[in-house]
Amino acid sequence: MRLTPYLPLVLIAWPIAEIATLVWVGGHLGVINTVGLVLLAAFGGLALFRYVGFGLVRRVQAELSAGRMPTGALLEGFVVLVAGVLLILPGFLSDVLAFLLLFAPIRRLIIAAIAARLTVSAMPSSGRRAPEDGIVDLDEDEWERRGSAESPWSDSPSIPPPGRDGDRS
Repeated sequence: MRLTPYLPLVLIAWPIAEIATLVWVGGHLGVINTVGLVLLAAFGGLALFRYVGFGLVRRVQAELSAGRMPTGALLEGFVVLVAGVLLILPGFLSDVLAFLLLFAPIRRLIIAAIAARLTVSAMPSSGRRAPEDGIVDLDEDEWERRGSAESPWSDSPSIPPPGRDGDRS
């Protein structure tokens, strides 16, 4: 299912639904209690954001040091961070959605749906491209200009590269 045609409708309907829910809850609990719940959820989201953020960095470093791709840790951390952002946003519908994302079985279903559409590829361990693709990747100190041949890509002859004075001493 493509979300693109429904995105404008969601962007208009979501804030209206949040405001209606805030008004309804405010009518039942009172304004002070409603504002208190919204602030409590926002501070909880900030704490979750901080806790999960640091934990995610540690797990990703552990996966990388073990020589594994940290896709699982990254996806789980991403979903929990989205839940933290939803808790920070004012409104009760976003809080309910955030708590659903924090519920482990639902989070695993979402991660499985994301992982099914995700392709992960790794660079070779040296960080350079494989020679089979026909591209040679050189650093600045691995090449030199020889002769006075003009480049077909320059307008004037024998222009030294930026940051160099043209001679190799």
